[in-house]
Amino acid sequence: MTRVEEAVQRLRRELEQKEILEAACGCAEFSIHAAKYAKTVQSIDLDSRRLSPKVKDCQNLTYCEMDVTAMSYKDESFDTVVIYNAIGHLWEVLEKAVQECLRVLRVGGNLHIISSVKMDKHVISHDLIPILERKKCLFQITEEKVFTDVHIKKESAYD
Repeated sequence: MTRVEEAVQRLRRELEQKEILEAACGCAEFSIHAAKYAKTVQSIDLDSRRLSPKVKDCQNLTYCEMDVTAMSYKDESFDTVVIYNAIGHLWEVLEKAVQECLRVLRVGGNLHIISSVKMDKHVISHDLIPILERKKCLFQITEEKVFTDVHIKKESAYD
């Protein structure tokens, strides 16, 4: 099993028959695997040049070129939002990216910032966690095997 397949399996309960957003998707490998379980998957990134051609094979997956810090989605559009192996690329805009992900997440939904990349783990511990603590967000960190998963459950419209 590949790392991305393992990441999808870890989140499977939060993907099954749900409306999913993968923010900063890169090649969209997480989205492609999540589409097997999700009702719909939206994938966004600033640049489509790395996008896998396999995206076209997924009937329930849509890619949009979009900035994670200024998404055009309505408030509370998704059941689950995932940033997979990308948080290290967002460190300069991290607070705004997290704020936008929470904005488009439905109340009761889950934001997962999950990574197996060393650079991401540094950004999680040194940048993301202080932001979440300062904003008084409730979050849980799970570290298992190569994965670090920061799970934020949106409890209210004000999160």
